[in-house]
Amino acid sequence: MQADNSRPASGRWTTRDILTFVVFNLVIVFLTMAAKMIEDMLLAPQNTFFVGSWLFPLLSTPFYVVMADRIGKRGVLAASILVFGVLYTFMGGLYCAPVAVVGELVMWGKGSYHDIKRIVGGYVVYWVTFGFHGIMPYLLFREAYMEQLGTYYDAADVAAMVAQYTELPWILLMMAMFVAGTVVGGLIGSKFLKKHVRKAKIA
Repeated sequence: MQADNSRPASGRWTTRDILTFVVFNLVIVFLTMAAKMIEDMLLAPQNTFFVGSWLFPLLSTPFYVVMADRIGKRGVLAASILVFGVLYTFMGGLYCAPVAVVGELVMWGKGSYHDIKRIVGGYVVYWVTFGFHGIMPYLLFREAYMEQLGTYYDAADVAAMVAQYTELPWILLMMAMFVAGTVVGGLIGSKFLKKHVRKAKIA
């Protein structure tokens, strides 16, 4: 679905675009971290895998859809992935840099940031990247990562968590839940965008 193209045609980001990006990403980061804190308080470590994988994208995607449509310029997805990478650098987030390039290639083409399906499809790349924040440290820094986990969790919890992030069936399940949460969140964001934001010309 294409939006009316009433915004400036220039591909350069304006101050308004930057402010929109910052505000919406702060909301996304806050929601994700708040949900993670609540999840950790209520669930055993090995059970958070089954909740966060769909809950985080479900909460965040509606805001991303609105932000991407309102900015409507190249770089939104790449910059969002890099923000995540900076936050998680200490956990191996440097791999986000090449993924940001891949994500932006997914969004290549005129009007892609006003196409809801393209926006949601691109954001799936973001959440797949997010999913790897538990996989990459194990692959790159196995001993140090295991030692770090051992300071917070007992041996049974560590074994379950490692299995979830290293065994293919669990990884595929996690990615499927990320995709499902992103798609449902995208549907919610699309309805809100078309019903309220575009009509009111917010952001």
